[in-house]
Amino acid sequence: MIQSRIREIRRAKGLTLQQVGERAGTTAQTIGRLETGMRTLSIKWVQRIAKALDADPSALLSLPEGGDVSISGSVDGNGDIKEKQQGMLTLRLSATHPIAIQFENNLGQYQQGDKIVCDEITDKDLSLAHGRDCLVRTLDGKLHFTKVLQGKKAGEVTLVPISSSGSVTENCGVEMIAPAVTLIRNLGN
Repeated sequence: MIQSRIREIRRAKGLTLQQVGERAGTTAQTIGRLETGMRTLSIKWVQRIAKALDADPSALLSLPEGGDVSISGSVDGNGDIKEKQQGMLTLRLSATHPIAIQFENNLGQYQQGDKIVCDEITDKDLSLAHGRDCLVRTLDGKLHFTKVLQGKKAGEVTLVPISSSGSVTENCGVEMIAPAVTLIRNLGN
């Protein structure tokens, strides 16, 4: 069953029903009914409300069987949980151009079996990779998972190994670079 995430997104953006209604060209009452399911949420309504909330239309809908999980509490510094509906954890990729890798062995902070989703960026956005763990294809065609630092020249980077073994490669050109954006780690068997 499709569920609306309008209320969650509206509250996260600090907007009232009235404000969203005005932006969408309707009333606060209509927005409230769309949030609660008292009124049918058509594609046209999804598009209008997405524009009013400055959100992706797909973010307004969730499919519980598709990976959305209700956040039922938050953990404080003592490990105590404050039980209160905290919204929805949407298990979807947070990458525009995703590339995934899996770890066969432990490497620095990463553990065997970890999966990382990286988001490929363009040469123009190279500064977004600086200081981050990235999947990199160097000009010789080899793939590396490494920390990326700024190179001396535009379009060049310095590759620093994730662990204490390995060597630093200074000022190398890259064919592709994709900063890590999501870590997926199973805590069970």
